[in-house]
Formats: sequence, C-alpha cells, structure tokens
Amino acid sequence: MTVHPFTIALASLGIEARVEARDALAVITVPNADAAARLRDASLRRAVVALAATRGFTTVALEIGNAADDRAPLSGH
Repeated sequence: MTVHPFTIALASLGIEARVEARDALAVITVPNADAAARLRDASLRRAVVALAATRGFTTVALEIGNAADDRAPLSGH
C-alpha cells in the first residue's frame, strides 16, 4: 500500500490527515473533530474511498486525533 501518495491525494481534497497502513486497511487520522466534520459529506467520503482503492487499500477507517497530543493514550490504557 502506498501511504505517502495517499496522504498527498487527501491533501488535494483539502483533508489534512496522517495515514497509517495496516495491511489493506488505511487508517486516516485527522487532527480534531472539526477536521473530521468535513468527512460527513457523502460525496467526499466516496472520493476518499476511491482514492484509497487506487492505492491498494480495501478499507478506510477514520480516527480523530487530539490537537494537543495526537498520540495520547486512551483512558485506562
């Protein structure tokens, strides 16, 4: 799977995100809930999935990061 080109393609759609490949799963981490809100638009989500497919991903997951610390552990972990 090609993470860097997918990240660039997302940026061309105006989506600031970090992408992590987990086999054929693309985990897209956006910096905060405001950034994730853009992905409520169904046509934008379809575009993201289509871009992911052209780069070898079969599934896309969205993760909302914490603007202060995007690697902060979950409570209890």
